[in-house]
Amino acid sequence: MTTFKELKEKEREARRNLIISAAQRLFSEKDFRKVTAREIAKEAGVSSGTIYRYYKNMDELFIDIFLSHASEINRLIEEELAASKPLSIHRYCELHVHYLNENMTFYQMMSHFMLGGGLPSETSLKMDPIMRTWMNNLERILIRSGFREDTRIASHAIFASLNGLMISYAKYPGRSLEEIKKHTLKLAKTIADRFC
Repeated sequence: MTTFKELKEKEREARRNLIISAAQRLFSEKDFRKVTAREIAKEAGVSSGTIYRYYKNMDELFIDIFLSHASEINRLIEEELAASKPLSIHRYCELHVHYLNENMTFYQMMSHFMLGGGLPSETSLKMDPIMRTWMNNLERILIRSGFREDTRIASHAIFASLNGLMISYAKYPGRSLEEIKKHTLKLAKTIADRFC
């Protein structure tokens, strides 16, 4: 039997998910840094005050969305690692770049937080385990593929290279979205080739 406390917690989680979904929809339409709490509240069908019951400020909401995407990438990688056919470096690079192309808001948030620095310590404490899992998964792929050099450094180099190629080409002027996706996947393959 479900207790009243459990029902209240489920209701709280459902409201939080409404806020996150509304924010993500708005972030896909315009720069996430320009979206206001009032706009998110209206989209979610809640009051602005409700948002601040869940998040002290907009940065906390951004971080929550960022962390949910990073966790999703980890889940996708782990699913492929658990499959009967081992996840190759090439497949990982393709998956990474494809995810960023399909989730541009996440990529923009990642760039914002990585380049901006100055994250509060409690945010770093939330972010570190997820990013560490990401690097551990990438390192596992390198080890499984027989990579013979320092796999931790190589996993950081791959991660940085893939994100760097997105900085360079994700919004390349004069190119269609399809051309950009095709080109970034081609570059991801070239990066993967260097680690095989």
